Amino acid sequence: MSWRRMTLAALLCATIGCGSDLPQTIKVTGKVSFDGGPPPGPGVVNFLPTEAAAGFPLRPGNGDFGTDGNYTAYTFEPNDGLMPGKYLVYLECWETPPNMEGKPVKSFLPKKYQAAQSSGFTLDLDTKSSSKVFDLDIVSK
Repeated sequence: MSWRRMTLAALLCATIGCGSDLPQTIKVTGKVSFDGGPPPGPGVVNFLPTEAAAGFPLRPGNGDFGTDGNYTAYTFEPNDGLMPGKYLVYLECWETPPNMEGKPVKSFLPKKYQAAQSSGFTLDLDTKSSSKVFDLDIVSK
C-alpha cells in the first residue's frame, strides 16, 4: 500500500470511523491515454473535489492506472467510487518518481496535467448516476 493510500485511509478512519456505514458513492472507471496510445508507465488519476452534492461530504479520490491505462476510482477503499459532486482532475505518471535519495524527479506528463487548476479535466457526478466512464487523453504535442 502506498504512503498516499495509508495516509488517506488513516484520515478517513479518524474522520468518519472505520465502520461499514460509508456514504453512497458512484463507480467511476476510465482509460488514460497519451496522444491516443497507451501511457508510458503506471500512474494515478487524482480527483480534487470543488463542490459536494447536497447531503454528501466533500472527499477527494484517486484511481491507479497501469501501462494499459485502465483505472477505477476510489474514495475510501479500492474500487468503491467517488462521492457525488464536482471535481478538478489531475494526473501523476513518473519517469523518475519523487524519492528520498535526492535523484532528479521527472514526469512523463506535461506540467499542464500535473495540477488540478490547469489540467482542463473536470468531472461532475450527479446523485442519480450509479456509474460513469471518464476517459482522459493526455496531449503532449
